[in-house]
Amino acid sequence: MSALPDEIDLIGEISIETEKKDTTVQPQENESHNRISDYSDSAQREISRTVEEIFIRFSSAWKTAQIYEPNNLTFIKQVEPLFALIQNILNTELKAIFYFRDNTLFFNTVRVKFDFFSYQNFKFLADEFRKKEIGTIGFKPGLDKEELIQFIYLLADLDGKKTNVFEELMSRIKAQELHHIILEKIQAFGITEDMSPEQIRQNAKKVYAKSITHLKEVFKRQEQEKRIGLKTTRRLIQAIIDLITQDESFIIGLTNVQNYDEYTLNHSTNVAILSICFGRRIGLEKKELVDLGISSFFHDIGKLEIPKEILEKEGKLDDDERAIIEKHPYHGAGKLILLKELSYLPIRTLYVALEHHLWSNLSGYPKSWRRDAVDLFSRIVKICDVFDALTTVRPYRKRAFTRDEAMSIILETSGTEFDLVLLKVFSNMMGVYPIGTVVVLSTDELGIVVETNSETAFMLRPKVKLITDAAGNRINGQVVDLTEMKPGSNRFKRTIVKSLDPHKYNIQVADYFLAM
Repeated sequence: MSALPDEIDLIGEISIETEKKDTTVQPQENESHNRISDYSDSAQREISRTVEEIFIRFSSAWKTAQIYEPNNLTFIKQVEPLFALIQNILNTELKAIFYFRDNTLFFNTVRVKFDFFSYQNFKFLADEFRKKEIGTIGFKPGLDKEELIQFIYLLADLDGKKTNVFEELMSRIKAQELHHIILEKIQAFGITEDMSPEQIRQNAKKVYAKSITHLKEVFKRQEQEKRIGLKTTRRLIQAIIDLITQDESFIIGLTNVQNYDEYTLNHSTNVAILSICFGRRIGLEKKELVDLGISSFFHDIGKLEIPKEILEKEGKLDDDERAIIEKHPYHGAGKLILLKELSYLPIRTLYVALEHHLWSNLSGYPKSWRRDAVDLFSRIVKICDVFDALTTVRPYRKRAFTRDEAMSIILETSGTEFDLVLLKVFSNMMGVYPIGTVVVLSTDELGIVVETNSETAFMLRPKVKLITDAAGNRINGQVVDLTEMKPGSNRFKRTIVKSLDPHKYNIQVADYFLAM
């Protein structure tokens, strides 16, 4: 079983420290004055106390604005010290910028740490900013008290449950001419357009791990009939889409991660990734990709109602057990309908939960569910669902199929079980040797396919990471392009001879992607 990256949690002490090299968080505001690190220890402690006090006052002012009018004395008593604190920062630093990245706060490019007593104020503001999709908030020189009052009331009045809440917030700020307020939309899990390939891969592993953790929490909260945080789900799916846009091959490579003890969690995350990649290939817009990602993420939620002894039974199911298994699409749709946050859920999520085991010829199950045609999202998810299931070890099957074997099995049933046109798109996306396939090369080296070649003439020539030398010694080799020619000849330097079953040779494919 491949290990997943550790989660990054909240910080538990109060201090400000100089920002170190961070591959997942890169505040974008340019420095315009002294760095905090240029100050003495006593000056840093003073700034630390100021930041703490700003959050206490901001939190109190926000809460007070939900009760009192702007000219109320109680509210004014909260705003005046807050305004003085911000002015003090502006006088010394020329800016006061706060960046929220996951559960971490950066102030003017340095990281802020909160102790237990300050945490509640930080958490309140972080949660409220997240609801309103605010990732950065700041103040410019020239800010006056009336502008700050208007801004706080605007924040307190805005409904965080609305769609496009950040866009509405910016529209109101423009209408009220609040020129000294800086706001930037939240960046999904720290993803920016200028990240290096290494940073993209690190973020991809982080988002993958968070997706599994989030789905586990969703299942737990759903059983307890609590709200499940669909806004977090949406942000995760948006992050996956952004990462796929920047490095699709690596994200597909992460679907080689298999956790046999929590199969449904890994499987659902893998299916979501493959479905989004699939959706991009057929030209879906980003909003449709988000809906597809959410739908595929929850496609198997109905399995919560299936007894564990049936899900993990070794060998063939009897008729009664099969009948129970075939009810999970209904269970899934039922659970989704009863969610407290149903209004945030794409309607097609219900179709996918119900239809992802229906064949293109309308056979399959549930047998009593019939429409004129199976929804497009359901047909996409079905292909991805079967592919990931075939390539995973299950109790009822002695071994997992290799990725190229799984593609062959799926292609054999095209036109009956699977949509023929969609299957052709999926086949082109995955390639003859799908990402994660272990191959033997003509040089006697072993490698793992890390990127397919989209050109038809070179479909048999993907990019491969070398994992052994010609003598069979394990190495952490380079990534080679199989279209590379031998110097001074018209012959290829390397060619795939055949694929291998990684389990027979104790090759943990996922570990190579997690180590990249």
